[in-house]
Amino acid sequence: MRVYVLGTGSSGNALIVEADGARLLLEAGIGPRMAAVRMRSLGADLFPRSVDGIVVTHQHNDHAAQLLPLGKALGAPGVGAREPMLYLHDGIEAPLVRHRFGARRYRAGEGFEVRGLRVRTLPLAHDAPHVAVTVESKTHCLGFVTDVGSVTSKLVDFLAPCDTVLLESNYCPSLLDMSPYPVSLRRRIAGDLGHLSNAQAAWLVSRLVRSQARRIALCHLSQANNEPELALRAVRDESPDAAVEVLRHGEAKVLDLAPRTAVGRFEQLPLFASSE
Repeated sequence: MRVYVLGTGSSGNALIVEADGARLLLEAGIGPRMAAVRMRSLGADLFPRSVDGIVVTHQHNDHAAQLLPLGKALGAPGVGAREPMLYLHDGIEAPLVRHRFGARRYRAGEGFEVRGLRVRTLPLAHDAPHVAVTVESKTHCLGFVTDVGSVTSKLVDFLAPCDTVLLESNYCPSLLDMSPYPVSLRRRIAGDLGHLSNAQAAWLVSRLVRSQARRIALCHLSQANNEPELALRAVRDESPDAAVEVLRHGEAKVLDLAPRTAVGRFEQLPLFASSE
């Protein structure tokens, strides 16, 4: 499995998961022109190959604002198509997108397949209807979680089968307290419907490394209220042996994930093979 991270953070989120001959775009917070430029910077082309499916976790602008232009550029079929490209849960309104394209509707918590890639979803606590996502290929299970206000046992169980997890570590409470953000926004970020702090992310990592997780990439770090070193330190204090790295705000990066052997254990390859 190869993951092209085209951007993560409040300026726009998008990543392409490539496995078993299929391509899936998670999030639509970056427009097609920028997505193509960043994809080329990683040694691959977005066009004309396009993608086989687009999955958006929730309707906030940094995750879904570019749905319409991306749908057009990537050649999404119209309403009534037998094989839609867009997969939107019922909490995402996007009326113009639904009117223009043949979007597959599903309820948060349901799963589906996109050209052999198995997608599962779990409703999350956020201030917009929202889901965590896992994508399973023949050899990997990737988890993707951002914009979640609190960690629950359901989320831990949902991510337990994943060998690789991209996980939000949004803010440091001390930096948030000193932030130039309005008090109302700071309360929203730190609330149960907001985002994960470094400590909350570290606690979740400590549970995941007891199960299948062998790779953790911290993402969706706030530019104003966090620093990569603080996020890494929080995780390493809880889980010294965890294989963890930080995806910096707006950074384009490709992650080559090491294959599993037939008995379900990983070959002794680098945890992340990265090129920029």
